[in-house]
Amino acid sequence: MQPKKKEKAKRKPDNQTPVNQCRLYKVTSPKRLAEALNLSVSDLNELLICTKNYRFFDIPLSVNPFTGKTRKKRSVQEPTQKLRRVHNRILSLLRRMSYPDYVQGAVKHRSYQTNAEAHKGSREAATFDISSFYGSTKYHLVHDFFVRVMCCPSDIAGKLANLTTCNGAMSTGSPLSPLLSFWVAKKMFDECHTLAGSYNLKFTCYIDDLTFSGEKIPRILKSKIKIIVSRYGYKLAEHKTRNFKFGQPAHITGIISLNKKLHVPFSRLMAVRKVTNAIEGNGESFGFTKEELKKKLAGMVGEAATIDSRFDKWAMYTRNEIVDPPTS
Repeated sequence: MQPKKKEKAKRKPDNQTPVNQCRLYKVTSPKRLAEALNLSVSDLNELLICTKNYRFFDIPLSVNPFTGKTRKKRSVQEPTQKLRRVHNRILSLLRRMSYPDYVQGAVKHRSYQTNAEAHKGSREAATFDISSFYGSTKYHLVHDFFVRVMCCPSDIAGKLANLTTCNGAMSTGSPLSPLLSFWVAKKMFDECHTLAGSYNLKFTCYIDDLTFSGEKIPRILKSKIKIIVSRYGYKLAEHKTRNFKFGQPAHITGIISLNKKLHVPFSRLMAVRKVTNAIEGNGESFGFTKEELKKKLAGMVGEAATIDSRFDKWAMYTRNEIVDPPTS
């Protein structure tokens, strides 16, 4: 008789674990911390004293030739393999914790599409962007989160803050940063949610993008948001603040909301046309091969289909062109 195979323990589902049941809650010793992170104490200590836990590089300024959009130069701090495993472990633990409905980024089954969907049908909308969100999420704020919310003693909170920040702030190249930065700033986002409720508005946050919508956006909203975020050590990116009146297409995390429907932005449609023309030999390919252009088109049309179902058939066709291209 063969021995029964040991069943793999099922991972707890996301968004269902109370904070006080998280493995990081009330961790009181380095040994317990190491166990929670799936490390030995010696490996934990090695990571804490290592000065080469990150790889530093810059993503240069670039222009998408099909959309014309410019991506600014960006400095990236990417955790090396050992630390990245720790970040992924902490991420898996934080994902299980219950988070508010207004959170639309960095969590399962929510995205920039669901963020826009939450505001569909509102007469007016306003969007705000937090300037240098990760860079402004400083070591002391992360330390405070592990002390105040996770109820860890200061020395353990310090170890966790050391493991999850780079040069005194949240790193820009870690998979953990989007969700941990939310938990660190949750009190700030909760205040924004409460403020929205006081004006009968809907509120969502998608990483560092804040969206409010409803029948009427009060003029005082921006100044009140500025006060809230500054109280927590953050600033609004003034040039990214936008107000959309009734009848105007509202641009919400890259999607158009108008007349109670979501639409693909015109700039994306024009980009799709340019790629199509390039595939057919009627436009500039900008150095891309035909196969690369077909993959690019499939991705663009597939993304459009997640916003507007009218693109579904086209998305299926472009996918089939990649999987089973026609023979000449």
